Amino acid sequence: MKRPDNVDIAYGLNLAGKKTDIAVTTERYTHKLRIYALPDMKPVDHGGLPVFEGETGPEFRDLMGIAMYTNSKGEIYAIVGRKSGPKDGGYLWQYLLADDGKGSVKATLVRKFGKYSGKKEIEAIAVDNELGYVYYCDEQFGVRKYYADPSKGNQELSLFGQGDFSVDNEGIAIYKTAGNSGYVLVSDQGSRQLKVYNRMGKPDAPNQHPLLATVKYSANQTDGIDVVSVPLNNDFKHGLLVAMSDDKTFHFYRWEDIAGKQLDVNP
Repeated sequence: MKRPDNVDIAYGLNLAGKKTDIAVTTERYTHKLRIYALPDMKPVDHGGLPVFEGETGPEFRDLMGIAMYTNSKGEIYAIVGRKSGPKDGGYLWQYLLADDGKGSVKATLVRKFGKYSGKKEIEAIAVDNELGYVYYCDEQFGVRKYYADPSKGNQELSLFGQGDFSVDNEGIAIYKTAGNSGYVLVSDQGSRQLKVYNRMGKPDAPNQHPLLATVKYSANQTDGIDVVSVPLNNDFKHGLLVAMSDDKTFHFYRWEDIAGKQLDVNP
């Protein structure tokens, strides 16, 4: 592969009549999505699915972020970011993934959306399947929120986190608790810390996401994070946060250690 970048997982894509879990990664220098069946990592993409076709701007086809969205009907979408793009909307492209009739995956473009400040790039994307939102980090500017469902339009719902980060707002993930509560987590790249926002927003303003906490950790220059909000084993009874560090390691944290006394520890 030529510069694989971000990766995400989706469950239960119907391929050849069988529910198949998939891993989807962006291959930057070929401008393609690469898709693998899990757990055997068998490619199911005929060598890759081209995206951002027709774009001619510098780095407009250089893939970076990826996040999967599964709607209530079980339809699975890939939301894809890139190194650079237009500022007035259309930075992110969304593709419906489906069986091509031969047991492999085809990707159909369904919309272009998402504003861009032009300050740096957009790499980190996260989707809240249950609430139907997509969040992404417009680096050095803020966190943007949109509907994940293409039928609900391309209006920006929220821009938050401005002024909260010492360097770049980077990796983004969602920790989910009972009743669709929980947290939106964003790494403050270069400062060895996470910023924590309310997943539900304010009671009377669900698209206003106040900063709840700043959590120190040891990972450095963190581009990517992910979090599991279900009990795993005796070591990770309340879930697991994984953060990449610039020394080519991944740091594992128990959720209760991240939460401390200020955040909920009940998945």
